[in-house]
Amino acid sequence: MRNRSALSKTQLYWLLQILGWSSIVFVETINYTFFIHGVFEWDFFKQFVFYSLVGLFVSHGYKSVFIQQKVFERSLSRIWIKAFFDTLIIALLMAFLLYFPYVFIDFNALKTKQTLISFFGQVMNLGRYVLVWIIIYYLYHILKRNSEISEQKLMLENVAKSAELELLKIQLNPHFLFNALNSIKALVLIDQEKSRDAIIKLSELLRFSLNYEKAPLITVNDEINEVIKYLELEKIRFGKRLEVEILVQEETLQQKVPPAMVLTLAENAIKHGITKLPEGGKIKIESKIKGQKVCLEVVNSGQLEEGFNLGIGLNNLQKRLQNIFPETSAFYLDNLGNQLVKATITYPMTR
Repeated sequence: MRNRSALSKTQLYWLLQILGWSSIVFVETINYTFFIHGVFEWDFFKQFVFYSLVGLFVSHGYKSVFIQQKVFERSLSRIWIKAFFDTLIIALLMAFLLYFPYVFIDFNALKTKQTLISFFGQVMNLGRYVLVWIIIYYLYHILKRNSEISEQKLMLENVAKSAELELLKIQLNPHFLFNALNSIKALVLIDQEKSRDAIIKLSELLRFSLNYEKAPLITVNDEINEVIKYLELEKIRFGKRLEVEILVQEETLQQKVPPAMVLTLAENAIKHGITKLPEGGKIKIESKIKGQKVCLEVVNSGQLEEGFNLGIGLNNLQKRLQNIFPETSAFYLDNLGNQLVKATITYPMTR
C-alpha cells in the first residue's frame, strides 16, 4: 500500500527549491552581520530575502523552458558544457532583475563604471549559489538517467535469456520425442505386452517433457525418477544388453537441477554408446555433493570418436547451464579407460 505521507516529486522539488534558495538569506545574513558590518540590519535581511525569491523563480522558469529531459541523453561532456552556460545565464538574469528597478529610480547611475563593476560582482556572487543549484539538479538527472539505462539493460538481458531458454526447451522436445519413439517402434509388431508397457512409460515421459517447460528448475529426485522411466523403456528394447546402475546421494535429492539435464545425458549415452555395441553395455548414473556444488555424472560403455561434435541435445544442455548458472557451472564429456565415456555436470548448490 502506498505511503500517503511520502512526498510527490513535485512537492519534493519545491521543498528543495525553497530550502536551497533560502540558504542565501542565512549565509549572507551571517556574513554581513558578523564579518562585514558587525551588526544585524533589517534592510540587508529583506534584500537577501528578495535575492532568494528572485533565484527561486528565475531558476524554476529557466529550468522549465531551457533544461528539458532530452538534455540528459547527451554525452557527459556536452551536458556539463551546457551546465556551465546555464549557470552563467541564470546568474546574469538574476543580476539583471535585481538592477532593473534602478532604470526607474536612477537611470543615470546605471551608466557609471562603478555600477558596471558592481553588476558583474553581483553576477559572480550569485553565480556561487546558481552553480550549486545546477550541480545538484544536473547530478540528480544524470544519476536518474543512468539508473533507468541500467534497469532497461537488465530487463532486456533477462528477456533475452528467458527467450533463449524457451527456444532451447522447444528444440529439446522434438529431440526427446524422436529418441523415445525410436525405443518402442520395433516392439509394436513383436511383443504387444511389452509395447503396451512401453507406451505407458512413454506417455509419462511425454507428460514430463510438456510440463518441465513451466519451471526453470526441478528437484534431482524428480529428474532421476524420469530418467529411471526412460531407462526402463530402453531396457524393454535392449533386454539383457543394457545394464543400469543408479547411485543417488541423499543430500542431493532436494537439490535443484534444470529439467531434462540428466535425461539428455542418458539419451546421449544410449544413442552414441550402447546402440553401437552389439553386446550392449552399462550406464551408471551418480549424483553427489562436491564442496558447494552438485555433481551429476553419467558413465556409459563406448568410446567417443575422433572429431565428435555435440548434438542438439548436448549443445542445448550446455547453453541452458550457462544461462542459468553463468560462470559457476561446467559440462565435460570425456573418454575414460576400459572403453567408457563419462559426462559430468557441476553447478552451485541451491538453498
